[in-house]
Amino acid sequence: MYPSSNRLFWPIRLCWFAASLAGVLGLASSALAEDTLRYGPGVTKITVEDARKDRPLEGDIWYPTATPDILPRADTSKVWQMALADPDGKAAEGIFPLVVVSHGMYGNTFNQAWLGSELARRGYFVAMVNHPGTSSFLRDPDQTRKLWERPVDLSRLISFLIEDSPYKDRIDPERIYAAGHSLGGFTVLLLAGAEFEPDRYERECSGEKLPVACQVLTGWSIAKTEADRSEMAKSRKDPRLTKVISLDLGGTPVLSRDSLSAIDIPVLVLGSQRADMLNQEIESRALAAALPADKVHYVEMSDAGHFDFMGVCKPEGFAILEEYEPGDEIVCIKGNKEREEQHQRILAEILAFLEH
Repeated sequence: MYPSSNRLFWPIRLCWFAASLAGVLGLASSALAEDTLRYGPGVTKITVEDARKDRPLEGDIWYPTATPDILPRADTSKVWQMALADPDGKAAEGIFPLVVVSHGMYGNTFNQAWLGSELARRGYFVAMVNHPGTSSFLRDPDQTRKLWERPVDLSRLISFLIEDSPYKDRIDPERIYAAGHSLGGFTVLLLAGAEFEPDRYERECSGEKLPVACQVLTGWSIAKTEADRSEMAKSRKDPRLTKVISLDLGGTPVLSRDSLSAIDIPVLVLGSQRADMLNQEIESRALAAALPADKVHYVEMSDAGHFDFMGVCKPEGFAILEEYEPGDEIVCIKGNKEREEQHQRILAEILAFLEH
């Protein structure tokens, strides 16, 4: 989660938004994996088809293929390294767990494409949608203030996938998980049963030197009317969810402590030790402390920054952003080899949590 006036997501829009999924995932090259895994990473676009016509949802679904040796990687961005993906691969036979992923503020489904690819290769379906109002593609102030719609987006996505999608027979309804980065972490916590507390919001988000989350929420006019306060305060818990993963979330200060202490499913909380964007004392550390001790596993990733949960930058990415989008180069600090190493650590924590 980032201040609403911040330009940090401009490079993501410039480098990723310009490319369609077909372009981003086109067959530019093929290489063998460094390690042998059972599945390859398939991906295709997805549209949630349901009764909600006022808020269309589109995104990507990653899935395991039966061809682990086919690992194309596109080369369509000057800044970002694309994830390994086979858009022509067929889904492998079997029943697989589902992970729904929520992107951060003004992000998009490409932000955690690396995670979708890695999990697909290990036997997971991974689905992501671009949240209207708070994505790179769909900036609409009226949708933005309806922050309660974000967890609803994920519930709609789950319903479509397990009830009506072509993949419904490949997904295990008993193993449905959610992961989210930054504002996406806030989103999946709401899906797990956390609740926005209007009085706490007013108390924590008033005065000077506001926390980053408060800068964002007040800038978006969240819960300004009685109707909006009521909608924000409603529980958005989805009982089908069995585990949840928070990736350096923003928004802990406005969550009800009673609701956090009542969460009844396992939660993995990953925080960034470098704390280059968020104050961990009031975010991930505070979240972990407020959750039931027997449900939470908290890891502060050594030397990780907030953007290490996003894609890998090319070696020249930092310099390109520094020249053409001054200030935005922060997203590529330690963004190449160091970030690849962080991804392996993050992935190891996620897999250990999901498979425990």
